[in-house]
Amino acid sequence: MKKIGFLGLGIMGNGMCKRLLGAGFELTVYNRTPGKAQGLIALGAKEAKSPAEAVAETDASITMLGDPASVKEVILGKGGVLEGIHLGAFHIDMTTVDPNTAKRLSNAFYQKGCHFIEAPVTGSKMAAASGELVLMTGGEEEDLDKVMPVLRPLSKKVVHMGPAGSGAFMKLVNNLSMAGAMEAFFEGMTFGRKAGLSADKILEVLNHSALASPLMKMKGEAVLKRNFETHFSLKHMAKDIRLAMTESRRLEAPLPVTSVVNDLFEMARAKGLEGLDFSALVQVVEEMAQYKP
Repeated sequence: MKKIGFLGLGIMGNGMCKRLLGAGFELTVYNRTPGKAQGLIALGAKEAKSPAEAVAETDASITMLGDPASVKEVILGKGGVLEGIHLGAFHIDMTTVDPNTAKRLSNAFYQKGCHFIEAPVTGSKMAAASGELVLMTGGEEEDLDKVMPVLRPLSKKVVHMGPAGSGAFMKLVNNLSMAGAMEAFFEGMTFGRKAGLSADKILEVLNHSALASPLMKMKGEAVLKRNFETHFSLKHMAKDIRLAMTESRRLEAPLPVTSVVNDLFEMARAKGLEGLDFSALVQVVEEMAQYKP
């Protein structure tokens, strides 16, 4: 596989494209919002005018978009991926979608005589740029083996979860766990600071405790420096939590903590924090505690 189509040049997609170009792939890119491909074109990528054109001559294509609606538009819509993809080609969707959307896409590609792998990711824009993402894949294991040369430059770990839909479900497990843990951390930070504890010393203790993790270190520094530059947007985390809540109702598997976290993220969205990193959720916690850092 040498010719790759990549659709979605946002925070994650741009870095991933650079990884593929660096690995020697011929890359054709597409983004719904014009103007985001210029840096990639300078590195050797070609720009397509439609999703169908982006995949027309490729061995494999990748979508890395914002939500289920955008994926369905780009893949299933007029001038979409399914119109341009050729018989026997592979498509990899790396967007966080709900399991039913992943299954629908899988069926659509196989009916077209093509192959489909879902591969949602965990990792920030820095992990995307350095090829350190973890991929949670769903689909036929034989198909996964065939697209591994494409996935290796993007990832440090690829886990096959099962049939289509299982990768999407694992991503929801990952993100609701991460959001819940970070919300508790933001509460603990605010609670301690309002009691008069040094923020630096709170982080020093936690970063050397059993709770320590790269994520907590990164988000703790963001809170301390009030630097909410987007690595994983609050908008996208809020969307993932809503998807998890929908699945919990379908499965009749209550998520009581996640339900509260969902409400807090909705409060953050109402405050206009959608475009910031999800660590900006701490501002909601601080406001509720009547604490000004």
